[in-house]
Amino acid sequence: MKRRRSLLYQVYPAYLVAILIALLMLSVAADRVFRDTLYAEKEQELQRIASIGATALALSSVPGEGEAERVLQLLGGIGKRLTIIAIDGRVVAETDHDPSGMTNHRDRPEVRGALAGAPGIAVRQSSTTGEKTLYVAVPVVHAGSVSGVVRAATSIERLDHISREIRTALVVPAGIILLAAALMTAIIIARVHRPLTTIRDAALRYAQGDLAHRIEARGPEEITAVAATLNGMAEQLSATIAGIRDQRNELEAVLASMVEGVIVVDAERRIRAMNSAAQRLFGKEDVDFQGRSLIDHVRNTDLDRFAGEVLETETYAEQTITLYRAAPVYIQVHGTLFRQGEERETRVLLVLNDITRLKQLEVVRRDFVANVSHELKTPVTAILGFVETLRDGLPEDPRQAARFLEIISVHANRLNLIIEDLLTLSRLESAEAGIEVNECPLDMVINRVLETCADQASQKNIRIRSHLEGDSIARVNENLLEQALVNLVNNAIKYSGEGSTVEIITRNDRDALTFEVRDTGQGIPAGDVPRIFERFFRVDRARSRELGGTGLGLAIVKHIAMAHGGEVTVESTEGLGSTFRLRLPRT
Repeated sequence: MKRRRSLLYQVYPAYLVAILIALLMLSVAADRVFRDTLYAEKEQELQRIASIGATALALSSVPGEGEAERVLQLLGGIGKRLTIIAIDGRVVAETDHDPSGMTNHRDRPEVRGALAGAPGIAVRQSSTTGEKTLYVAVPVVHAGSVSGVVRAATSIERLDHISREIRTALVVPAGIILLAAALMTAIIIARVHRPLTTIRDAALRYAQGDLAHRIEARGPEEITAVAATLNGMAEQLSATIAGIRDQRNELEAVLASMVEGVIVVDAERRIRAMNSAAQRLFGKEDVDFQGRSLIDHVRNTDLDRFAGEVLETETYAEQTITLYRAAPVYIQVHGTLFRQGEERETRVLLVLNDITRLKQLEVVRRDFVANVSHELKTPVTAILGFVETLRDGLPEDPRQAARFLEIISVHANRLNLIIEDLLTLSRLESAEAGIEVNECPLDMVINRVLETCADQASQKNIRIRSHLEGDSIARVNENLLEQALVNLVNNAIKYSGEGSTVEIITRNDRDALTFEVRDTGQGIPAGDVPRIFERFFRVDRARSRELGGTGLGLAIVKHIAMAHGGEVTVESTEGLGSTFRLRLPRT
């Protein structure tokens, strides 16, 4: 791009050229006036002298040599060259030269003019003297007709010299005037250029975003008005941009804090905006998305097809898509069309809700209903069957009747345990927002757990050992903690072999209260570990029922941990045993 010159370099030379031309024209005009004035005065002087000679000769019809000589003698003292010429052009008398040696003057311009009846004037190099000479010829009129010519002449070399001296004298003042004008012009232009430069620099700062800057320009009213206008514009722009920035920050904060993913694509399905939730959904947190096509960035044909359908139908749409990963992710997509900008460009807004948790809860609910139905159906069916048998008639053998009643009692107790565990879970879920905690001695809680589990352990000749590290006092819900430990120890006893050992290790440090229940039983298959705390989940259903479990014990432990703000985890190796770890934060 061609670099433009500043105002100073554009205006100043033009002003100087204009001033120079004006001075030259004034100098030429002054020189012409002086020269013309000198020439006019000299012409008038010569004309007067020639007119005097013509008047003196007017008494004679043909100026003779005697009369001509007399007139020349009369006028000879005036210092001018006089020539008297007859009507035929012959030189009759001459003050400076011998007339007999002079050529005929009839063809001379001034002589022709005088012979025509009017004074003739001519300027030329004299053939006699060789100098530049002014000639004025006046006709000698006698009896109404021209009878001769009296010509006065003088050298004008002196006049030209004076004219040159005048021209030379004009150069110095003209130069002074030119310098003064150049200086004054530079000062005036600088006074205009300086505030314009200030305004230009301020405009550049405004263009770079520095809208807090203000112009303090001094100069003509028009320039200060421009500066004031720019200051007002900057203030207004600053307020407008601040408002837009606040709105944008609010929008970005809203989008960033949204759990739902938001994607905006254009008519060509290229991504224009994408919040962090959407980036996390597709695992694209550190990948630039601006301008990339939707299918290329998210790698999901269902979502790309859905956006295309919204563009084509121009109506609101809703669909559930699946992201196939290690565990499927289910996303509910809402799509709507809108137009943006002055050109009303088409955009598609996609709002994505991760409903994987809802899907999982649906599965849990369905499994829970099925499991509850199944778990309740077995004892209820057994009870109903044996009751129906007894109603039909008592067996003749009293021992048979007693056995039937024992079976009914066992199944009734099992049904009662399931109901009690379900009620316990319900109470824990409703109390997770806050439970009552008090300081209690941990050794007393553990002793009660050992007493509760002693009978079950003695039946299998299992030894229970406990170990406490750290402070023996903790702030917990004593009853819930005891129930959780009893469930864990009972599970360890159920799935441990005869004569084995179960350990309860308690650590109460500054950060957390941790209980570890270790056994050397059959362990848990790796594939079942993630589901071990689900309700009614059993690793070996047949054996679990034989051992009398309800399938809700570990779920109760999990909710007791959550009610305390803690967690329960398990580490298990199949065939070697398991370690359940209950961790409760001190706070």
